[in-house]
Amino acid sequence: MKYNFDEVIDRAHEAGSYSSKWSNNDHMKAMFQTDEVPEDRLCFFLADMDFRCAPAIIDAVKTVANHGIFGYSATPAEYFNAVCRWMNDRFGMNVKPEQIRCAHGAHSAVIEAIAKLTKPGEGIIVPQPTYYYRGDVAHDNRYYVGFQMKNDNGYYTWDWEAFEKHCKEPQNTAVILQQPHNPTGRIWTEEEIKKIAEICRANNVLMICDDVHMDFKRKENKVVPFINVVGPEGIVMITGLGKTFNLAGLSITNVIIQDEKLLEKWGQSRSMLSPFSTAACIAAYTQSDEWVDALNEYLDECVEYVVDRIHNELPKVKVHKPEGTYILWMDFTDLGLTSEELTKKIAGEAHISMSDGAGMEPPEGTIFRRWCCTAPKSVLKEGIDRLVKVLGE
Repeated sequence: MKYNFDEVIDRAHEAGSYSSKWSNNDHMKAMFQTDEVPEDRLCFFLADMDFRCAPAIIDAVKTVANHGIFGYSATPAEYFNAVCRWMNDRFGMNVKPEQIRCAHGAHSAVIEAIAKLTKPGEGIIVPQPTYYYRGDVAHDNRYYVGFQMKNDNGYYTWDWEAFEKHCKEPQNTAVILQQPHNPTGRIWTEEEIKKIAEICRANNVLMICDDVHMDFKRKENKVVPFINVVGPEGIVMITGLGKTFNLAGLSITNVIIQDEKLLEKWGQSRSMLSPFSTAACIAAYTQSDEWVDALNEYLDECVEYVVDRIHNELPKVKVHKPEGTYILWMDFTDLGLTSEELTKKIAGEAHISMSDGAGMEPPEGTIFRRWCCTAPKSVLKEGIDRLVKVLGE
């Protein structure tokens, strides 16, 4: 293999890591419910990969470091051309540099979209279960309007009646969408996208598309951006390099707006990127296609491995193979444990950290967990071995 995704890297102790996912910090202590996190901990809770970045990115960042001056930075045309090249070549879009705005992370972009394109007192619709958007929505006196998707044994679809009902309420003016969806892994079909857009446009509801996972899909699937299917009217598309290239710490997010009226309301970007972020984006989007393709193949194998072992060795745990992302959404209901008992077994006995489903608001309660397949296969194997040991019959 040209890229060694099997390498196990020490992110807990190695100099220069500063990993929130692996550190002995207060969040981790609360997750494990201990004063000191276990030394043998395995961390699968965060959408943050334990793989080195693409070589071209590492070389580009080293060049900036060697320059030795990290002052106020301008974003060159090369940056915007790189973003256009990636979106146009990989997704068949026709993005132009003037349609791109920069933001510091996907959450910041969602907050900025809500602040600039909605008004205080208005509602923001969010399909559930979902990644954590309550905090984003709460800025500037907007309020969160959640509705549950339909769950067919782990495969999620839209509750069209509930969605349309919320869209018809005049105080609700935007919806946050994900493609692929986090945590369920769904990639919306073109028919679903058309119906979502039809309902939104009939009720003047803005579509905020958080597409930061769009580069991750199973080999048999395809991610089609909303804009490609229904055109740009009423759509804000948020893309980022944090997930695809494991650059979350550099907070590189690009907002694509091809609706001229929305672009005018948004105005010019006030976000100043660091020279490291600029160099990383250019190298990622112009020199790292092969690395992303190899990564997707590896992640496919990781997802298959974990899902197969869960189905075979923990059949009471419901998990559906995700169409996109590297995220597994696990339903532990049939084990008959309370959420506290489940946490004690997973975190307390197996020393595994997984995201508690409560914050993602599944309708059935808190007995869901999110597992990110973002580690070398040997680490995934150890994690599943431990999970089977503490939960198996």
